[in-house]
Amino acid sequence: MITQAVPNHQHPAPHRRNVALSSLLVGLVAAPVAWVTQLIVGYGVASHACFPGDVPRASPLFLATGTIVTAFNVAAIIISIAGVLLSFRSWRATREEHAGHSRRLLDVGEGRTRFLAICGMLTSIGFLVATIFASIAILAVPLCYP
Repeated sequence: MITQAVPNHQHPAPHRRNVALSSLLVGLVAAPVAWVTQLIVGYGVASHACFPGDVPRASPLFLATGTIVTAFNVAAIIISIAGVLLSFRSWRATREEHAGHSRRLLDVGEGRTRFLAICGMLTSIGFLVATIFASIAILAVPLCYP
């Protein structure tokens, strides 16, 4: 079998060198990881503060509970925004990767770098919205019920 080397100008992802793979991956997973961490840590801190034993408490066990939960929510929102911006920057660097009809690009697999950047933007925006809604719910409801 004879294999031909594909010249660089015919590579399916010619702008792959414009964006590091780590940037694409961080843009793709930053917001989901931040959201999951926000939910797990927020639930753990709030539940232990209000239910340290068998009997629920009317007020949190330690006063910094609200501050800790709020700090994790703000951090998750900032990380999600960073994921959106990183993916957007990656997309801007690769948006001219290939011209043509999208059906043709899907058939031959061209524009992979651009595709990952767009997936990162969509994922990050979706999880940013989820993080904001989770933050609103956590901040609007009292930590402990009497």
